[in-house]
Amino acid sequence: MSSAPSPIGVLIVDDSPFMRLALQKVLGLDSRLKVLGSAGDGKEGIAKLRALHPRVVTMDVEMPVMDGLQALDEIMRWQPTPVIMLSALTTEGARATLKALELGAFDVVAKPTGSSGRDLAAMSRDLIEKVKAAAEVDPARLGVSPGRRPSTEVPANGVPHPQYPVEVVAIGTSTGGPTALQTVLPRLPGNFPVPVVVAQHMPPGFTGPLAQRLNGICSLEVREGGDGEILRAGIIYVAPAGKQTQVVRRAGRLGLAIGEESPFPTLYHPSVDVLFLSLAREAGRGTLGVVMTGMGRDGAEGMKQIKALGGFAIAEAEESCVVYGMPRALVEGGLADRVTPLGEIGRTIVECVMGR
Repeated sequence: MSSAPSPIGVLIVDDSPFMRLALQKVLGLDSRLKVLGSAGDGKEGIAKLRALHPRVVTMDVEMPVMDGLQALDEIMRWQPTPVIMLSALTTEGARATLKALELGAFDVVAKPTGSSGRDLAAMSRDLIEKVKAAAEVDPARLGVSPGRRPSTEVPANGVPHPQYPVEVVAIGTSTGGPTALQTVLPRLPGNFPVPVVVAQHMPPGFTGPLAQRLNGICSLEVREGGDGEILRAGIIYVAPAGKQTQVVRRAGRLGLAIGEESPFPTLYHPSVDVLFLSLAREAGRGTLGVVMTGMGRDGAEGMKQIKALGGFAIAEAEESCVVYGMPRALVEGGLADRVTPLGEIGRTIVECVMGR
């Protein structure tokens, strides 16, 4: 009889005693998780990390003595450990969290804005799921520049190309996605001839700052998508968090339909499946879908429909993924035309769209 797996040790770093207690209660809801200790600031957190050796750390962004960003930078340099940032839903909190993701944080969980049980339950599910996923990650992958990872494409049978002209590119990603997007999107040239729509799993309020950050490093214009916008060539539209983004065709032109309602039950807002299924319906074989690092299998059902209509699929290769979940679902489902390490995805998209 096999023995039960050892519990996942977690360290909580937060300056609020109330939040430390709340997080301890939340993590205690799952028998696989064990809180090893807590700290009130980044400096104390680093000391506890070295003493307790947790597999995962939850880290507040704003703290006295040493804030979450400073502590994260130290951790990634001296003792790489998966860190989940807890951030307030503010513009400043979102910007700081994006910086944390660049420094190597595993993912982000939004602190509840209210005291309702529904808000706390949603945060609890999100945090527990991400702590479990973080515990499976090789710490050596955290904070490593994607450009330094392996970059040899490994298609199964030769190097396939889209059979039909590409009308729109759609990218879906989750954990590890903000950093991955900063590797892929700057490689699209200023004369890129089709629109790009990105669905990135993030808390509400975070996708606007993400789009601004990407806009500052890309040749193409990057902006958060708006309901009713007509898609234009050479613009990258980031689906707003907290809502569902679909593509619709009006008078022969593709545009965005963004709203609160989902056409089917899903935990994700935005959902990659919701976006991809709408593209299968409206653009079909003219869709180039890209699925990158992330937990779960969001995007697989939508990609199945895109592929059935003659569209093309790129999946990120396992060796460069922070979490090999969403791309794995494509590869194991036989849906990926190209399996490409992160450092080569931008070039592969250009090659597929522009024939280079």
